[in-house]
Amino acid sequence: MANTSMIKNNSVEKFVERFGFEKCVFDLLKFIEKDNEKVKNTLIKKYLGESLSAEAEEEMIEYFVNNSIFSSATIANPATSVVTELLYKRPEVSHPIDKYFLASKSGKAIYSRLNCVEKNLHLLIEEYLKKKSDVLINNFGGGLSRDTIDVFSKYYQDNENIKAISIDRDSSAVKRGKRLAIINGVTDKTEFLEVNIMKYNPEEKFDIVLVVGVLCGMPPETCTMILKNIKGLLGEGGCVVASNASPKMLEEDSFTYFIMENILNWKLIFKDEKLLKDIFQKAGLKWQRSFADEYGFHNMGIGN
Repeated sequence: MANTSMIKNNSVEKFVERFGFEKCVFDLLKFIEKDNEKVKNTLIKKYLGESLSAEAEEEMIEYFVNNSIFSSATIANPATSVVTELLYKRPEVSHPIDKYFLASKSGKAIYSRLNCVEKNLHLLIEEYLKKKSDVLINNFGGGLSRDTIDVFSKYYQDNENIKAISIDRDSSAVKRGKRLAIINGVTDKTEFLEVNIMKYNPEEKFDIVLVVGVLCGMPPETCTMILKNIKGLLGEGGCVVASNASPKMLEEDSFTYFIMENILNWKLIFKDEKLLKDIFQKAGLKWQRSFADEYGFHNMGIGN
């Protein structure tokens, strides 16, 4: 974070006013100030780009780990489904740090992304059903595959010709996904495989491949390579739906991303729609259209 004018006495009020932050930032910092003023001061100094001792930074990180489910899960594994599931399910949480993540624009945008993916997945399935009797979906690095399971349970309980294979290297996510499929009555439509996504070479060819939350931390060149490999999974007329975090997240919710990057070690490489389109094209995919969550924090492209 670039240096800026000093905030007198690390005042929460002046800090929030200076950057025009939302009320949830104010509430979080005021709580931390009351609970551990030193950590609050470290947070503000870190955001302002001031130099800090290793001890102060470690105390700040430990504070978040010890007081937040979201924080401890993210630091342990930024790609864990525990993080997205917390934001998808939006439970009642007790600690102000977790309440902050749920209240932030970035947290709400993750939930909105889920809804948008489900809406567009349903539309795509309906398009394919006009042309063929069966539809096969791959959820590439899909974790619990909540989006696919939700769509199946809402619209296709009685359709035996719509199925999905979800792959993920996280054994815990695979096990939870299987349980979620049982709970929603769609075990006959969903198969879960614990596999390294870069070594996945199935016999099946897919109509739709979902790549949600996989590319966000990767440079464009790596994204191109992954989508080029995924192109080989497509059957005739098949399409890829891939998402990536948008620069708008950093522009409109910089404090949340500051916490994600500097405390939780969750680094993103933001890509606007133009760059995402370029990645699709370099991977040999013809760009069809895009959609976004209601905050515009996630661009999602469709190509074939």
